[in-house]
Amino acid sequence: MADHIVDPNLLAVIQSLKPYMSSRALQCTEVAETLLEILASEQARRVQEKLQSLRQEYKMVVQAAKVKKPGDK
Repeated sequence: MADHIVDPNLLAVIQSLKPYMSSRALQCTEVAETLLEILASEQARRVQEKLQSLRQEYKMVVQAAKVKKPGDK
């Protein structure tokens, strides 16, 4: 399940319940499924990698600022 946002078994259970859902519940389920597809896309993975890179750079800047003392130049 490491590569999945949601356990595929859970998705299978939810999909098996679709025939019994009200139209509103079905719409909400379809929206959730579509969002999961978007979040699992290659573009979303690239965004996540870039955000992680920015976070790493920020951590290094913060760490460098902590090491540098106020009187240092």
